[in-house]
Amino acid sequence: MIPTREDCLRLVVQYGMLEHIIDHSIAVARVALFLSIKLNRNGQRIDLPLVEAAALLHDLTKTECLRTKEDHALTGSRLLKGMGYERIGDVVAEHIHLSKETDPSRISEEEVVNYADKRVRHDRIVSLDERFEDLKGRYGKNERALELLGGLRRATFEIERKIFSILKIDPDDLQDHLFEAGDVHMEGTSEGKQFL
Repeated sequence: MIPTREDCLRLVVQYGMLEHIIDHSIAVARVALFLSIKLNRNGQRIDLPLVEAAALLHDLTKTECLRTKEDHALTGSRLLKGMGYERIGDVVAEHIHLSKETDPSRISEEEVVNYADKRVRHDRIVSLDERFEDLKGRYGKNERALELLGGLRRATFEIERKIFSILKIDPDDLQDHLFEAGDVHMEGTSEGKQFL
């Protein structure tokens, strides 16, 4: 069961996400969907509605967690699974760091959403270096936090290498490719989903 884009946006409002977090989530969804469509054109089998919904909802509980200091990936995952969105909850749980072994020959929905989240600082597409400098400034408050961020950085660069070795484009050109593509959305066709 996967909610529509409209259902996702209703949930975003219902759970009181701050405006800048909504803007971030929409930008992450745009990047994730763009990458997924391109990857599928190159032989991958990514579930586009799942990626779009998980990207839109990946920070669903972040506003509340800013107050409670809980892990918003876990609280968001639990909330979504409680609504019956089991697979979306799985992807949301992995959007900060991947806890499962990945298949070297296949890009998963978890990897796409995780990576897209790291390429969007607030609502702007940035390089991984810029994003991790920002994360270090905000969350690198002690040696343990810096160590965790270092591991996360290495893992994200590995996902980037995996994705862009399939796409055969430079990750630094992502912004330009998105600009050329215009608005990213899906439309049913005889082939399944088409990038417009």
